[in-house]
Amino acid sequence: MKAMGEFPAHILTKGIEARKALMAEGKTEEEVSTSISETFKYTEGKLKNFITAVSIVEPKTEKLYRVRIFSFNEGEKIPENAVKVEELHFVPEYFGEVVAAKPVTEKVDRRSAGGKKDRPRGPKPSPWGLSPEEIEAKKEASLRAQAAKAKPS
Repeated sequence: MKAMGEFPAHILTKGIEARKALMAEGKTEEEVSTSISETFKYTEGKLKNFITAVSIVEPKTEKLYRVRIFSFNEGEKIPENAVKVEELHFVPEYFGEVVAAKPVTEKVDRRSAGGKKDRPRGPKPSPWGLSPEEIEAKKEASLRAQAAKAKPS
């Protein structure tokens, strides 16, 4: 695969508009190509590719990003949306083309990495120990737990 060039969407849309205007005036294809070459300052080879790219994307310019031009060798994988003209392949690219996402197989537990994420969550204990209210609440919870254990037996 060899990249031969590309044309961005804003230049292609200007080329489409210029071509439509010249064709509306009744000019021939030769006059249109000479006018476009003067406007965009393209030489023969690039002018031919530009006019081909314009004719390929003219029906659908909405969300156009660019048109890339490639030359593929035998046995190489050619994109599905490539349009072959003589030996070159013109590949239009559009905004919003969805690339297939890989499925998520398992989630990684990020808390095992260490640092702040491994700290216990919730209110921080007092650095001076438990307050008298917390001590009483803890004793009551302990007595309730002992009583719950004693009942079933």
